[in-house]
Amino acid sequence: MLQIRPLNEDLQKKANEELNEVPKRMPEELRAFRTWIQQQSHLRANTDDQFLIAFLRGCKYSLEKAKGKLDTYYTLKSKFPTMFTESNVDNESFREVVRMGTFLYLPTPLHDNGPRILLFRNGLPSAEKYKVEDVWAVFHVLQDILMLEDDYAIVNGIVMVGDFREFTLAHVLQTTPILIRKWVTYNFEAMPMRVKSTHIAFAPKVFDTLYNIGRPMLPLKQQKRLFAHNNKLESLTQHVPLKYLPKEYGGENGSIPEIIDEWDKKLDQYRDYFKKSTAWGTDEKLRIGKIKDYDNMFGIEGSFKKLEVD
Repeated sequence: MLQIRPLNEDLQKKANEELNEVPKRMPEELRAFRTWIQQQSHLRANTDDQFLIAFLRGCKYSLEKAKGKLDTYYTLKSKFPTMFTESNVDNESFREVVRMGTFLYLPTPLHDNGPRILLFRNGLPSAEKYKVEDVWAVFHVLQDILMLEDDYAIVNGIVMVGDFREFTLAHVLQTTPILIRKWVTYNFEAMPMRVKSTHIAFAPKVFDTLYNIGRPMLPLKQQKRLFAHNNKLESLTQHVPLKYLPKEYGGENGSIPEIIDEWDKKLDQYRDYFKKSTAWGTDEKLRIGKIKDYDNMFGIEGSFKKLEVD
């Protein structure tokens, strides 16, 4: 029997129509996916139904795409653990970043039954105190939790809203092109949750440098889904109506302290899961076939390359 949460009627309809989901075929498709994983000598992966179904749904039930995405997910986690793999969610600085409300998944999805909304406030953690890799490690842990338990995010995707009013030159200098390239590759080649749009709001002039470096690195489709709203809330709310923002922004979608508290408690519940995650990853010495040269891709030994993924 499948160990998967049943979708509500609306989400199941969307999964069927937009993600090519056929409920009666799910056991067979999961079995094929799990069998492939077990045949990969280099790959140690979580094979729980709920985890694997996220990759199948995120790849619209293309098994080959799901295989590639899962492999990339664990390859990058193994190769760059500081940024993508945090097993100790009780780490003091990690929890500090969480409790600042740097990354907030808002309780009500867009239009009540649409994509999950992520509000990220990357300027909040001091660039003098926190490394950008450590801040983004928090983002990726919360993202892993979302992938396991949020059906709106998996089926309908995510709308990202960035509040950059606290962003400074120190943040820009710390956010190198190589780090941006890693973030883009992981989030668009490895993660099964689809980003439906990204909105940059309240950004100071100094942010333009980072925007101009990062935008060309995005997949072409994501470049078209990227919107800059400067300091105009009314421009943002044409895409994300005000009621779907937190109370502190004049909306009705939860309060920041309540959201922080909810996710702080959620991390306690996932403490053992992330400890267990140290057993998952890749061993490139055991990989059969060509090893992907991420060092060269990220410009460590060469030039930056633009992603051409959907």
